[in-house]
Amino acid sequence: MVRQQDRVKYGIVTIPYSIIKTGRIKTSEVIVDADTITVRVPLHKDKAEIQKIVLDKASWIIKKQKEYREMTPEVVKPSFKDSTTLPFLGRNYPLKINRNQSRDNIEISDGKFSVEVKSAKLSNNNLKRLYESWMAEKAPHIFKDKIGKYSEKLGVKVNRIVIKNLKKRWGSLTREGVINLNVNLLKAPETVIDYIILHELCHLRIKEHSHHYWDLVRRFMPSYLDNIEWLKTNGENLM
Repeated sequence: MVRQQDRVKYGIVTIPYSIIKTGRIKTSEVIVDADTITVRVPLHKDKAEIQKIVLDKASWIIKKQKEYREMTPEVVKPSFKDSTTLPFLGRNYPLKINRNQSRDNIEISDGKFSVEVKSAKLSNNNLKRLYESWMAEKAPHIFKDKIGKYSEKLGVKVNRIVIKNLKKRWGSLTREGVINLNVNLLKAPETVIDYIILHELCHLRIKEHSHHYWDLVRRFMPSYLDNIEWLKTNGENLM
């Protein structure tokens, strides 16, 4: 595999891009996100041919990057106030607080988060703790099912699942086969949760982020880049 950097001029716009030459593919592809452009090509492609590929797609590249940069977060960051929303599996559920009840409880009912509290007053911190405890109860079942599905597909084994309220990472994997997952992933769509789990489990097959690793991810999730972009746009509102 050969990695190179290059750039082309398209009108008044300069388009920088990375080149990955590999013998594993027969056709060329251009991969775009908000900040980077990667061109994957067969080994025999020369500089002029690669530049033509980029120029032929230049209008699409510029449009796509503009769309990514202007994307509005889909998940609303919780403010934990009545008549706002709380996110779960990529959807913003309306929040309804019922005070002076017989118990403290939170559940999704009739398309909204229904909260019951004993007190007449409810602080944002108390509601936050109630919501986070509810997610912590839901997470093991949701994560375990998805880990089981992708473990079987990949032919790997996870020895233990650890769920944490992480501040900077969505997940990680230890040498002992312990997978750590961020409970805040439950605020994201299921496809995004699937991607993070697949990402970590693929490391049981390939440790480093080589092109072989990304080929493995792509084999089981061809649209994985969409989930990476979703996290770039919405990640701050999940934490």
